[in-house]
Amino acid sequence: MKGIAMKTLSDLLHDLQRQDPALPLVFETKEGEISPGYHVTELRHSSLKGIDCGGNTEAWQEAKLQLLDGRGANHMSVGKFSSIVAKTLSVMPELAHVSLQVEFGHDNTDLRLMSLSSPEHRGDRIVIGLGNMRAVCKPVERARRGEGGLGSSCNIEETSKEPSSCCSAVKLRDGARVCCA
Repeated sequence: MKGIAMKTLSDLLHDLQRQDPALPLVFETKEGEISPGYHVTELRHSSLKGIDCGGNTEAWQEAKLQLLDGRGANHMSVGKFSSIVAKTLSVMPELAHVSLQVEFGHDNTDLRLMSLSSPEHRGDRIVIGLGNMRAVCKPVERARRGEGGLGSSCNIEETSKEPSSCCSAVKLRDGARVCCA
């Protein structure tokens, strides 16, 4: 799978509308394809507020697309999936432009949050890769992007001291080490 990145529901719909609506839409993870007959169980919008390990608070919105592994003979068509998304956006426009994640677990067990790749035309089908997501230390990510905001619980170590078990210290571009304590 290439090009794994966060998308919005609007981006996904736009990408799918450029595809042949009659083709089957196949989602795949590194473990394999989601089975034919999968089902869109829910599209959800959430407003969240959190505090990270650096003591920084923030608020954000996100969308979740939950898929139920199938037991059918055929994958849903691009047109049917696009129709579900379009109808959902007409009822819940707040889903359109927020970060989108997929909730899925093969055989409907071990539900995981996953990111989406752009749809790819492969033979007689359209495939969307789903990638595993990982936990991140937001203060470290902000520092890597040069945004600062490490917060009162994080520090930058200029020495090669042993990092704490919290974030296992990450080197930044300038060679500094960041860790949440």
